[in-house]
Amino acid sequence: MPATAATPFDGALIGGRYRLGGKLGKGSQGEIFLARDEKTKEEVVVKRLTPRGTWKSFELFEREAKVLSQLRHAGVPRHLATIEEPPGTFNLVMARAPGENLRDLSARRRLSEMELRDVLVRCLEILDYLHTRVPAVVHRDIKPSNIVRAPNGVCSLVDFGGVLDAARERGGSTIVGTFGYMAP
Repeated sequence: MPATAATPFDGALIGGRYRLGGKLGKGSQGEIFLARDEKTKEEVVVKRLTPRGTWKSFELFEREAKVLSQLRHAGVPRHLATIEEPPGTFNLVMARAPGENLRDLSARRRLSEMELRDVLVRCLEILDYLHTRVPAVVHRDIKPSNIVRAPNGVCSLVDFGGVLDAARERGGSTIVGTFGYMAP
């Protein structure tokens, strides 16, 4: 569902501040909602997770919140809050990246070679920021639906649900990514 100014914000109030609106999507880590910050009246994004069965999804959710809270780049959604409400449901509140994801944009129209080069350069700038941090941050799920392009050309990399914080201990066997976009 594309986010629009007409989206009603009539869902639950989280943390006494964030009013849920329409669902933007559903992924392996939970559901994504458009929400309104009742204090600033700005639109934000809320990723909701209710762990079921295994704790792996919660571990990835926790890692995403931790890593996002440490990042400061115009091309990465800003972490605003992590709230457990209601009990057992975890909410990650992030600034909303303006624009449309590349999957939806390219389904609507063909991007010119110049636009594609611009997207590539802007995404490489974001990756340079992430990979040159100490410790490095690896996104692990770069695909058209996780790149948002604003009308002015500014790009954002979203969905850090599979992020790898390179400072963590080596080992493990978690496969994260989307087949067709991840390395073999």
